[in-house]
Amino acid sequence: MTVTDVREIEMPAELEDLAALTPTHYRESLTLTVTRVEPAEHWARLVLERAPLTARVQMITVWTLLGIRLAPPWSAAQVLGWRTVHSTPDVIVLEARAAAGLTARLVFHATASTLTQAMLVRFDRPTGRRIWTRLAPGHRRFLKLLLARAADNLLR
Repeated sequence: MTVTDVREIEMPAELEDLAALTPTHYRESLTLTVTRVEPAEHWARLVLERAPLTARVQMITVWTLLGIRLAPPWSAAQVLGWRTVHSTPDVIVLEARAAAGLTARLVFHATASTLTQAMLVRFDRPTGRRIWTRLAPGHRRFLKLLLARAADNLLR
């Protein structure tokens, strides 16, 4: 799996509905073809919790700087500190609220042939918009790498 195998797509309406973040000011959605059926929560944990240590440290550092109060690691209702809002075998919705003025929801949707990850962001204050505008391009590149790496690790 390479980063080029991860494609940006139009936000699927059903994932936006599942995220239930109103209003939504920013949307991104990525997908890749998979050959192994895994529950959505397993994919979320592969992408976030089994990322390389340097990537996990980078994520947690940025989240901390944004003022995100992460859920305790021993809590079953979290994935790398993001709180679980909704979970079924094929979909998990995670949420983080940042003191810097934004709320984000991650949606992982797993089918027999694809994994789709969607991120929706609501700007709760003007500061949140300014910060996210700067972070978004790098975030998409970073997430593509994490998704490709998770798929590679699963196939090994």
